[in-house]
Amino acid sequence: MRRRIAAWLLAAGTLLLAGKAQAVEVFSGLGSSGVEIGLAERVGGGVGLRMSGEFLRVGRDFESDGTTYDTRLKFATLGLYGDYFVAGGGFRLSGGVVIGTRKASGNAVVRDGAISINGTSYPAAGERVGASARFPSAVPYVGIGYGHHQPSKGSGFYLDFGVAIGKADAKVMPSPGLAAAAGQANVDAEQRKLQHDVDKIKAYPVLKFGFSYAF
Repeated sequence: MRRRIAAWLLAAGTLLLAGKAQAVEVFSGLGSSGVEIGLAERVGGGVGLRMSGEFLRVGRDFESDGTTYDTRLKFATLGLYGDYFVAGGGFRLSGGVVIGTRKASGNAVVRDGAISINGTSYPAAGERVGASARFPSAVPYVGIGYGHHQPSKGSGFYLDFGVAIGKADAKVMPSPGLAAAAGQANVDAEQRKLQHDVDKIKAYPVLKFGFSYAF
């Protein structure tokens, strides 16, 4: 996926650089969606276009109905955005689409030698419960921000605050021995509980800050 996004960026960047004589901005930053690198161009009036690749790999705990999952977030996405600059300044309204892989995966945390499924504890020796949540491969983005307005050639900074809208599909994956001990009904109930908790996350918050250079 990273190679594919890099190829998309290279191809789109070549078209953007070749299409117009206006200043083109390169930028890079960090945020809740990971490391970002991209290109931007003011296409006329108060309108600008941006594209960026974003990559994230980070761990965190996720709680679902008393079960804690040691979770790893992995993002590899391409963002395509349109900006409308307000009153000719650097403040802007932004919208677009985020394309690619955004998922969380991990295992239930063992407590006192046991793993819980649907509220019942089972011996954890040699057993595990995996879980995953995968967001849609393309979701809309809306937000506000500052920067990318390229008032002149040189360096600058940017700030973005917005949301990528879309619910994730969750899946519970117990090891065969644990699934047999718990029974399919309990596994299905645990699946429903996890999906219910994941459904509460209707949008992923995006906060980014970085630096740019316009040519």
